[in-house]
Amino acid sequence: MINWDDAKVVLAVARGGTFAAAARTLGLDETTIARRLTRMERALGLEVFQAHDGRRIPTSRGATLIAQAERLEVEALRLEHLAGENTEEAIGCVRIAATDMMTRHILAPQIGKLLKAHPKVTLRFLTGHENVSFARWETDLAVRLARPERGDLVVRKLADLRFAVFESPDNKSPGNRKPEVKKATTRKWLAYHDDLAHLPEARFVAGKLDGAEPVLRSNDLDALTAAVETGAGAACLPMFVAQTTQRGKLGRLSVVPDEKDLNLVREAWLLMRPDQREVHSVRAVADWIVESFREAQPRLLGQT
Repeated sequence: MINWDDAKVVLAVARGGTFAAAARTLGLDETTIARRLTRMERALGLEVFQAHDGRRIPTSRGATLIAQAERLEVEALRLEHLAGENTEEAIGCVRIAATDMMTRHILAPQIGKLLKAHPKVTLRFLTGHENVSFARWETDLAVRLARPERGDLVVRKLADLRFAVFESPDNKSPGNRKPEVKKATTRKWLAYHDDLAHLPEARFVAGKLDGAEPVLRSNDLDALTAAVETGAGAACLPMFVAQTTQRGKLGRLSVVPDEKDLNLVREAWLLMRPDQREVHSVRAVADWIVESFREAQPRLLGQT
């Protein structure tokens, strides 16, 4: 058996892959991480990690220990939230799983409003496209662009997001003449990574490619947007991301004329565990997320 302090070190190294990443997660230095791990390994008589290509890979016995550490984490988080239920004030850290796009363009700009109303709440954004586990208590709230088909979760629709095909006119003529319009058959496309091939916007672009390789593949919307700005090709992007770029005068984006009738709208949903509804900090953050998306709705539909 290991104690909770040692479990946190094990989990940080397992998830970060290096002592440096674990140190950043726990707010310690690498030497402390290495020393505590070595002390624990000696006490238990086993090797938890092996060094391989600059990363720490769990041994077979280490994997068993990591599973035990995850169980300890679940219990620790449950106790933490139970303690939070005994106060009427929103206090503590709330974890939000959301895509980079949602975090950067919708939630992060609104953090000031949350902290003004609830100064004792802290946030941890878990960005990425991978689904986190509520069962393992990896997150408190999740924002997803699809309603879950199963699971004992409380779900609430947040907003609709409209997508369009954008490109940057790179053959603009002098004066007030309109830019040359590329033919759809010769248009270059920017696409999403293969691991996102199931998304509606990715399937749309795949249909346009007809088996050809795109100029660029990326799972980063900002990278795709920047590439469109340079005239590298066309991409299927959320309306509000392209409009944000235009307002900031960082580039020139326009809806592709022959794709203006694209009717691609996705729904944003808020997910939480049923037992989290009574935790004041989680409920306060959930209400803030709902309000942030409500304010952003016209922009998400390309109406502003």
